[in-house]
Amino acid sequence: MVTARYKNNAEDYADFMRFTAYRVNHKLAKAWVFFAAAVALGAVAILTANAVFIVCAAIFAAFGILLLTLGVAAVKKSVARTLKEYKDMHTVENFYRFEENEFAVETKVKGKIKESAVQYGALMHAAETKEFFYLYVRSSLAFLVKKSGIEEGSAQELRELLLSALGKKKCKFKREK
Repeated sequence: MVTARYKNNAEDYADFMRFTAYRVNHKLAKAWVFFAAAVALGAVAILTANAVFIVCAAIFAAFGILLLTLGVAAVKKSVARTLKEYKDMHTVENFYRFEENEFAVETKVKGKIKESAVQYGALMHAAETKEFFYLYVRSSLAFLVKKSGIEEGSAQELRELLLSALGKKKCKFKREK
């Protein structure tokens, strides 16, 4: 069994939203496709000494920069809007108890406590960062489990429990060194 406690924090939530947009939902993937095409066309231009390919490479690079800029701005705006909308987020504290078949969440908001059990099958997937485990219920909604908030057990035990319950395909975890 692993237990953890986490008190909501606006900065952590903003990091979660950026991680989800960029790493999980691949919001910048189209921009990288344009950059790859620009590099490929640049290589062809060098090999063929054809100016048309250089112009095409520049156009693809410009579209890549435009998509990258628009994507980053959209995520930044989304983060700001969400944080403004949920002003009381810092009052929420979760206590997690992870067991073999499910995990329990005790949510405390302004002194009121709500308890619920979540079957691992209800999770879409799980991801790990340097500081957190994100347990996704939907593509942009997750339980945040801070590694430093683990009170009983360890991050390694939680990783193994989630891998066992969800399988490798549903887990995007850091590799242990």
